[in-house]
Amino acid sequence: QLICIILFHPLAIIPLPMDGVVANSNCQCVTTTSSIIPARLFQRIEILPPGAHCRKTEILITKKDNKTVCIDPEAQWINKVLTRVMR
Repeated sequence: QLICIILFHPLAIIPLPMDGVVANSNCQCVTTTSSIIPARLFQRIEILPPGAHCRKTEILITKKDNKTVCIDPEAQWINKVLTRVMR
């Protein structure tokens, strides 16, 4: 009877976090930068919203030399750029 209580108790089915290791394992950005990248160097901007693959918003800029840079979503300059792009 004790086993049934443990197995079917509502608190027993709540998933426990695993130190974020699994949840962020598929993030594209391992590190980010706040350094300004001039718009003339942009080839493409990708915004990846949080989801099952990664818990945080990721902003990736592919430059004209085909190098990809991950930008800190909290950087003030990128928010200004994205506002202009959305207009």
